[in-house]
Amino acid sequence: MPPQRILISYFFGDDMIPLGYSCADALRALGHEVHCFNSQVESRLAACTLKPANRLARALGFKNRELGTDLPIARENFKRAMLKQAVAEFRPDWILVIRSHRFVDAQLVAELKADYGVKKVVGWRVDGPLDSPGLVDDAALYDEYFCIHRHGYDAAATGIHFLPVYGMDFARYRNLYPDGPRPYRHEIAFVAGHNPRRLEYLEKLQHLPVEIHGKWGKAVRTRPWLGKLVKSKGVWGEDLVQMYNTAKIVLNVTGWDPALYGGLNMRVFDATASGAFLLTDYAPELDEHYAIGTEIECFKEAGELADKLVYYLGHAAQREKIARRGYEKALRLPTIADRMKTVISTIATDNS
Repeated sequence: MPPQRILISYFFGDDMIPLGYSCADALRALGHEVHCFNSQVESRLAACTLKPANRLARALGFKNRELGTDLPIARENFKRAMLKQAVAEFRPDWILVIRSHRFVDAQLVAELKADYGVKKVVGWRVDGPLDSPGLVDDAALYDEYFCIHRHGYDAAATGIHFLPVYGMDFARYRNLYPDGPRPYRHEIAFVAGHNPRRLEYLEKLQHLPVEIHGKWGKAVRTRPWLGKLVKSKGVWGEDLVQMYNTAKIVLNVTGWDPALYGGLNMRVFDATASGAFLLTDYAPELDEHYAIGTEIECFKEAGELADKLVYYLGHAAQREKIARRGYEKALRLPTIADRMKTVISTIATDNS
């Protein structure tokens, strides 16, 4: 397939998941021209007017009403207009929408094709299986549609393609100490935002030196013990690389139960790419990539998690051996470039 002009719509910013940048870099390396559109764009006027007005309305009990939704500065209308502007300026052949966008509907897709000559609008649903309402209906809007899990749809009937979100990006996640000892500064690093399932696990870990980096909002206000564990609202970029490289244990608790619903998040690859010891919740999908207990370690319930945290904090040699093997495996695992090759080849196959 000849090189394409591809616009990626996703989160782009210094304090956001860098998946969009990883995909853009991979597509450029494959010879395509890429423009990044930040789907989090927001009208400054709306931020100063509509947002506080709606906040006040919710405080007064009007929780199911959104003021000013018909105005051009309203969130979805503004995003739709900004995407059109970006498309008009870049003139992409394809648009890759990563994560479901509320402002993308059948009318917008039709306009992008008719008015700007877009040939393909492609979706990649990277939400977890419990955060994917309207998955099948959303997929119907796109020429091709990919999903990070297999839950809640019939692939043959819907045409949805399974495409995992995890993949190595050694330009962003790398081992800073491949040949020497690590200067540990963190006991247990947990980089994640609030989620009811995560909170259930953390309640069993109050006695352990867990550092939480993420947005936990109201949960902190009613739980003093949690406030002591939360060290920041998030860590990104090189700071995150440093944390992974200097943590004795990188903890991963998925927002959904991966053993029940399938699907893995990006941390299962990012942590091992950094040479870290990863302790994550078990999913059968992990067996396709890692030797559990040899290259990474897993838990299935809160008691087992607490026990393994204590054990591996106290057994450095065993922990570091697993981390080293995990890193060696990481060097051979699929990359984000491999994921993008799958997208390209799928479109090429369906066009033939």
